Amino acid sequence: MTRNVHLLATGNEALEPLNDAFSSLNATIDQLTAIADARSSARLAKLTTRMEEFTANVTFVGQVKAGKSSLVNVLAGRPGLLPSDVNPWTSVATTLHVNTRTPGDTKAKFTFFDHDEWQNLTAGGGRLGELANRAGADDEMDDIRRQVETMKARSEERLGKHFDLIMGQSHSYDYFDDDLVQRYVCMGDEDDPNISAESGRFADVTKTAELYLDIPEYPISLNLSDTPGVNDTFMVREQITLRSLRGSEVCVVVMAASQALTTMDLALMRMISQFENRQIILFINRIDELHDPVTEVPEIRDRVNEMLKQSSIGTDASVIFGSAMWAEAALTGNSDLLSEDAAKSLNKLYVAAGFDTEDVSLEKIWALSGLPDLLLAMNERIAEGAGARLCNRVRNRARNMASQIRATSVAKTLTDTGTMVYDLDGKTPEDAIKTVAADYETRVAELTASLRDTVMQRLARTEENFIKRATASLIEHLEKNGEDGTWQYDPAGFRALQKSAYFNFARSMRKEVGALYQSAAHDIETVYRKLLGQNLGEFTIEPPIVPNVPPPLAIGRTIALDLQSTWWRRWWQRRKGIASYAADYTRLVASEASSITKDIEENQIAAVLENVRAALAEFMVEQQETLLGISKSAQAKMDDEAIKAAGLQPTKSPDELLGDILKDLGTEAA
Repeated sequence: MTRNVHLLATGNEALEPLNDAFSSLNATIDQLTAIADARSSARLAKLTTRMEEFTANVTFVGQVKAGKSSLVNVLAGRPGLLPSDVNPWTSVATTLHVNTRTPGDTKAKFTFFDHDEWQNLTAGGGRLGELANRAGADDEMDDIRRQVETMKARSEERLGKHFDLIMGQSHSYDYFDDDLVQRYVCMGDEDDPNISAESGRFADVTKTAELYLDIPEYPISLNLSDTPGVNDTFMVREQITLRSLRGSEVCVVVMAASQALTTMDLALMRMISQFENRQIILFINRIDELHDPVTEVPEIRDRVNEMLKQSSIGTDASVIFGSAMWAEAALTGNSDLLSEDAAKSLNKLYVAAGFDTEDVSLEKIWALSGLPDLLLAMNERIAEGAGARLCNRVRNRARNMASQIRATSVAKTLTDTGTMVYDLDGKTPEDAIKTVAADYETRVAELTASLRDTVMQRLARTEENFIKRATASLIEHLEKNGEDGTWQYDPAGFRALQKSAYFNFARSMRKEVGALYQSAAHDIETVYRKLLGQNLGEFTIEPPIVPNVPPPLAIGRTIALDLQSTWWRRWWQRRKGIASYAADYTRLVASEASSITKDIEENQIAAVLENVRAALAEFMVEQQETLLGISKSAQAKMDDEAIKAAGLQPTKSPDELLGDILKDLGTEAA
């Protein structure tokens, strides 16, 4: 039982400015809605919904056995919810949707691999099979196939005739408990008599697990994503982790204090180093396993900081030491959870912190567990990141809505008084508005194409230079050492140049798109002024907010050149002569380098540029509708006045006219 769930409210003070900003914006939107027409009211309601549905994404990554799941369980206020001992075959990313609206009565949803994904894994060995095949590692491919066949046979035996039926499908439940979760995400131990026969039945084929919880202690909605370790046999976990990290606001890297430096996965460091430093939080877990945390923690901190420096991760990344075990003891009020050694370590920190050992407090144990620091760091980054961006977008839209409402009101007054006069350079209002929209549709297409071409050319040059340098270094090695020894070329420099090219693209995009958006807002504002004259007074159309550029996670994905294994020894042994070495290695390096470039283009750059286009299109549609509405109202008023002046009142009602038209259509049809 979770007795002290109130402890989860620690760190909420960091979210108070964000919630105050949301409240202020909601009050402003309510005021605007009171004077808006139906169309504007509907748009304003959407802004309110965006704030109500704001959800921060926090992803937990790290080493196997580092305690990710135990930490997420504590943050969910449900110790023991997620299995903390996941079988290496399992590749399930589990997301806890906290305080989010559930689809119907759904409390748990489990989605399975589809046939194509399963075929890629079972026939090709997944990403690892792809890399092994590209590098010509035939022996490794045979080993991968044997392991895959074992997994496939076990899955088909467990699921029987249902195997083909569930692929690509999902199972939803209106509840969840430990047994249900284990059935889908944890293989368990088949020889353990305490494990249910149903445990792990679907684990081989489960792709994602989603659980929905209400935790009032958190003042916002959260997605807490618990990813599997990235060092599985087929690299499926790495792909799933990368997918989970896309769109994540905060990346919490969990490491065990005893293995924080010696076994830290290089693949993991490559991935997280693509984030902005401020988005990264390192939680060094299991300090309860340290003999003397008072003296050992500072030493580990120094080494971790050096490791971060070597991985080009700056000091803005938080490093927090703690213990999920201590946190669970505080949350449940059950000190029996602590082993004798864990209790001794806690006592040493308790004394070092100046706490009275005669008056042991759960709140103080909670403080020493590192969870308050973690919650505070998470909330700070949520508030200053996704939260601040949403506030800016809503405020921007609300200002423009206020301007549109003002323009509509002024237009109605001018129309009612018959003083509407506009000067649109000989164009009708409709033509003037549509001309501006069409112009910017063309300009944004040209700009996004130019930005894409520029960054792709730079990435191509980076790729070409890398291949040349790697091949030249290889030839130099062969000329000096002959065919003795194994030579490798570290792709870290290549990744650094790719990252530089990507961030140069991001800077150019922000600058050039910002200028285009500013120009579009100015030209739209000019149409308003030409349509309504000087009656608008102080009036401004705000440009759209330039879309956010996500971290280039594709750069961190593993390629064959990163793998330290027997592959390379065999690769060398199959070649004779400098020319053969150079030609084959050039082909391998080129294919690996181009795979990263393609990933960046398809999963990063394309998405950013589509967001650029979509933001301008949404802005233009909204402004067009308002301006056309003003124009049509004015025209209808002028048409009515002309009809009255000519004495040409319609002799039939609209329904009578429609009836005549239908009769005519019927006659023609006959």
